[in-house]
Amino acid sequence: MTATKTRPRALPQRTCVACGTTTNKRELVRIVRTADAVLADPTGKLAGRGAYICHRPECWEQAIKKGRLARSLKTTLTENDTSALRAYAATLTGSTD
Repeated sequence: MTATKTRPRALPQRTCVACGTTTNKRELVRIVRTADAVLADPTGKLAGRGAYICHRPECWEQAIKKGRLARSLKTTLTENDTSALRAYAATLTGSTD
């Protein structure tokens, strides 16, 4: 009987589009561009072009306001997309603005 050593499974790494921090994929929120809209994908399984953002409120504001999210997704964010993403960010951070 031979003992086989198994390596620990490598965790996928992703980079926040706002601050550039690289961390585990599960610690970031995936934003996905679908055919209809740009929306948050908490499951990480929706089909479409994706980008990742930290949970920090300043990262969300920077990604939306400075156009970093739109550039990463290769699209233009509509007012509906922007308001939906800001509402989702408010639920993550617990802020009410």
